[in-house]
Parts: sequence; C-alpha cells; structure tokens
Amino acid sequence: MNLPIFPLKLIVFPGEQVNLHVFEERYRELFNDLRSDENLFFGIPPVINNEIHPVGTRLKLLQIVKEYESGEMDVITEGMDVFTIEDLQTNFVNKTYAGAKVELMEDDPAYDIIKFEQLQDHYEEFQSLLTQRKEIKNVNPNKYSFQIAHYSGLSEEQKIALLATPSENERQEIMIAHFKKIMPSMQHIQETQRRIVANGHFKNLHSFNFNKPG
Repeated sequence: MNLPIFPLKLIVFPGEQVNLHVFEERYRELFNDLRSDENLFFGIPPVINNEIHPVGTRLKLLQIVKEYESGEMDVITEGMDVFTIEDLQTNFVNKTYAGAKVELMEDDPAYDIIKFEQLQDHYEEFQSLLTQRKEIKNVNPNKYSFQIAHYSGLSEEQKIALLATPSENERQEIMIAHFKKIMPSMQHIQETQRRIVANGHFKNLHSFNFNKPG
C-alpha cells in the first residue's frame, strides 16, 4: 500500500497517543487532507542518525486541537500498527508531502498471562525507584509491552527492536529480560543516593558510652 509519511525523530508505538505541533507547510497540507478524508492515514518512520528507518508506525488523526493564523496546528494522533518501507516517494501522489510504498506487519497480540503479571510486577518495581512515576491507564495486555516501552529505560535501539517484533509474547520476553538486567544497577543507584542524602542531614546520634558497665 501507499502511505503518506511524516518522518520525525520520534518512535511511536501502536495504541500510543501522540500530540504534534505541525508547522511545515507540506505537513499542514497533509493534516488538512487527513481531516477531509477519514479513510486516509499516515506513517511516522523514525529518523535515526539523519536517515529514515525502514520500520515505522501507521497513525490516524484523532483531533485538530488548535489552528494558528500562520496555518500551524496542534493535533492529536494515535498509533495503529507497524509497517516496513519498501520504497520511498519524494511526493505522495501529487502532494507536496512525502510518501512510501509500505507493507503492514502482521502482529500476533496473544500474550502469556504469567509473563504479563511478571512484567507488571517488574514495571511497578522499576517505577518505584524513580522520582516521577508513570502510571499506565487503561492497561491493554495485548499491547502492554508497547504501553510501558517509553517509561522503562529502553535505549533508542531497543525501542526500534521492540517495534519490529511482531508478537506480544516475544515482546514480553524482551521487556522482562530488560528489567532483569537493569534492576540491580537501579537498586544500587538508589541505595547510593540514600547514603548521599543521609550524609547531608544533621544527625542526632548517641556517642560511645565509656562508662558502660563491663
């Protein structure tokens, strides 16, 4: 299929809502087209090291929140599914914005209930070590790995690998392995932070009692 694309330094996961400020004229044209045709979708392939990555996310326009006199706009979008790029197009049909010939990736949403519960426990423990917690609202077990990916300390490369994994069962394994690897160091850092904070406090300590009966 042919799909309009909006390359950005951004990794979007299926089910994720993304707020965008659209200022380039060609992409303002894209969102005006999206507004007028509810059957038109667009893709965000991540731009990594100044190159368009061949795996991206197809999105739909949910709402144009604000339009400015300049023509710029604030929009809310939502990730739908994952695609791979077969061929880039400088212009989509006769439009000013880019496009691509893409193939949608078939996703297996089946998940393991035991792994799902383990993953929830790992995520909760990980979040408990952070100063700012991110609670997941409307938990979806079929997409839970995607729901927590941005808040789990994954690198850009790990996020791309997760996006390209077409099975929630496999994604569960990736995320569980990730938490098992980083949690010990996270706990060590938190304990170190506690000691540093404690060293800065005024302490009310009892001195050694030299007169203690033997």
